[in-house]
Amino acid sequence: MAHIVVYLQRTPQGLHPGSAIALCWARDIASERGASVTAVGLGDAGAADEALVRAASRFGADAVTLCADGGLARVCERLHPVHTLVPWTSEGLAVSAALSTGPAVPRWVERPNPAFGGADALTAVLAGTTPWHDLPFVLEPEVERGAQEVELPAWSREADVSFELAPRPPLGFLTTDPLESESELVGRLRQAGYAPLELDDLAQAPHGTALWLVGARRALPPQALARPAGVRVLLLPGTTTTLDASWAAGDVALRGPWPEVVSRLAEGGSWTSIVAS
Repeated sequence: MAHIVVYLQRTPQGLHPGSAIALCWARDIASERGASVTAVGLGDAGAADEALVRAASRFGADAVTLCADGGLARVCERLHPVHTLVPWTSEGLAVSAALSTGPAVPRWVERPNPAFGGADALTAVLAGTTPWHDLPFVLEPEVERGAQEVELPAWSREADVSFELAPRPPLGFLTTDPLESESELVGRLRQAGYAPLELDDLAQAPHGTALWLVGARRALPPQALARPAGVRVLLLPGTTTTLDASWAAGDVALRGPWPEVVSRLAEGGSWTSIVAS
């Protein structure tokens, strides 16, 4: 049987959006081609891993393997997957660097059955939509020898699996280009609870959601990677159809006119209400 392997990156808000979308996409490919989906994450099968396993089960995994450091490479060496998917993050790219399948190809997945078809041998997924699978069962994970020695961050014991797109509190917004302070867009942002932020503010925030409006100067500054673990960054790149390498510093990239996306976020609700048509 052919195999697809997906790397699970944990965050204080639960499974990373790039991993969640990678699982949904892998589930569709596997169902079409008769393959299996194995989710791989760092963990020791303790209480802190329950949310990770529930999320992997919910979004389409057939099996979950909890590993020590280097586990993704060991699982890929054992299974020889036709596709390996990681989130397009510094962590995802770092763990995939040990694989022999070459550099990861970045893919912006904005809908089920994306236009570019199947995954690459090694794909780094940028989430541009919301998980479209919500399966009702929970898998029993396989635990790799040595996984009990994994040191998980303290926040992992409190990680959530609700996957709300903009969990409260909203921190504010940043831009790559200046905005008119009295513009209609700024008014909508303030109404939704997002005040202007500076990079120093982002670095000091303990947790919450920040919106980053990506304009003509599309690259994010290096400081975007230095934010605290509890801060989730939603990129709003407007109507562009291409991505920038610096966007790996964000968590989700929601395309569309800024006022429209801000209005949708202000409505709240779960991830499943934001799925692209």
